[in-house]
Amino acid sequence: MPSPGEWLRKLREELHLTNTEVDRLTAEIARGKSNRKYWIGRNRLRTIEGGKTVPNIFEVDSLAECYRVTFRAVLDAFGIKLGDLSDVRKSSLESAGIAEHPLVFETQELRFGFPFLSQISFEETRLLTETAEELGVPAAVLPRLNGGRYRFGVIGLNDYTMGELVPPGSLVVIDTEQCTVAMSEYKSVRERPIYFVWHDKGYSCSWCYQEGDTLMLVPYPTSRQPVMILKMPRGATITGRVIHVWSPVVPTEDSTRLG
Repeated sequence: MPSPGEWLRKLREELHLTNTEVDRLTAEIARGKSNRKYWIGRNRLRTIEGGKTVPNIFEVDSLAECYRVTFRAVLDAFGIKLGDLSDVRKSSLESAGIAEHPLVFETQELRFGFPFLSQISFEETRLLTETAEELGVPAAVLPRLNGGRYRFGVIGLNDYTMGELVPPGSLVVIDTEQCTVAMSEYKSVRERPIYFVWHDKGYSCSWCYQEGDTLMLVPYPTSRQPVMILKMPRGATITGRVIHVWSPVVPTEDSTRLG
């Protein structure tokens, strides 16, 4: 079991960030928030990774943003519980605008951007047979992928069905236990469940609407893609709900055409 400092170092190395780059990124965060406490200098980062000190709440927020994990994930790594914080620290946290987010797959709060392995094909939207390790999924996430519940899929480089929500070239995590379309009202497009669906033309990643045995695959409004109408179960099968999206580090050449 790695120490909190080793865990942070491993996350940084997986994102190919140097101490100097973290220094620069957190300095930008500090300037954006007009608060120097968010800045983590190179020497300060070395002491945190070396286990010689614990980051304060402002540094935790900066680390979470730089390493693309949740604020709660960094707190948990260092054994800090929000319930254990003093009233003064809780007040500081709230005034700093730092939100509490649970580290669970169902919340879609964990996001990473990382270069995909060259042998993975993104020519079409499909399910993957590769393991999480083979895909280069960050070590901090691997313990969450247990029990065979989760599958991975890729979004083809020419698949603009879900627009900016699930851009072409993305790697998605699919919860195979959520294979029934949830029908309810949503406050925003980001709250509406996205599903990975097999049909006779291949796979699609989209919003869904179901009425009886009729399944409609609903695209993102700006994608300019048509609604697909399929018959279940012979013409379509819901593989599961997309609960995480890891977008490509470098956008595809045609990404600017969206909208």
